[in-house]
Amino acid sequence: MEPEWEYEWEFVEESGRPRGAVKRTGFHMTDYEAERWWAYGRQGTRRLDETKRDRVAHEEEMQNQRWRGLEPWNHGGLPYDSSGRLKKGPREG
Repeated sequence: MEPEWEYEWEFVEESGRPRGAVKRTGFHMTDYEAERWWAYGRQGTRRLDETKRDRVAHEEEMQNQRWRGLEPWNHGGLPYDSSGRLKKGPREG
């Protein structure tokens, strides 16, 4: 299957606070998806080439991890006990 490259993007915040702050999207988009994004083409918006990944391979890897049971909730990764209270850390006793 052909790779489908996707990247995180950086943009300048125009409406929130602090105004003019440079932010990252926190998620990946293909160039095609980014062209439809509100910040695309605006000053300060750029593709972060160092975050390049193949969407197809990434989705396959995520699916493999699910099948192997690597979700954090299968390994005591959730920080709450059965009553919904925050668990104590190892140093807190």
